[in-house]
Amino acid sequence: MKVVQIPVEGMSCAACVARVKKTLAAIGGVAAVDVSLVERRARVRFDPSRLSPDQLVAAIKGLGYRAGAPAEAR
Repeated sequence: MKVVQIPVEGMSCAACVARVKKTLAAIGGVAAVDVSLVERRARVRFDPSRLSPDQLVAAIKGLGYRAGAPAEAR
């Protein structure tokens, strides 16, 4: 498993956080998701053999939010 943090801009409420979290959690290969409105980021634990960080970014952008470059996290 690999963990990345992705900056997310454009979220303004708890419903936005829930929407991003639900979308990322539904992607095959994602094991855990934590989305923070205060820190404006998504932290995702996933199987790198099944998907790439770019696919996670694309999913966030598909919701209409701005996603920055993913960075590896612990």
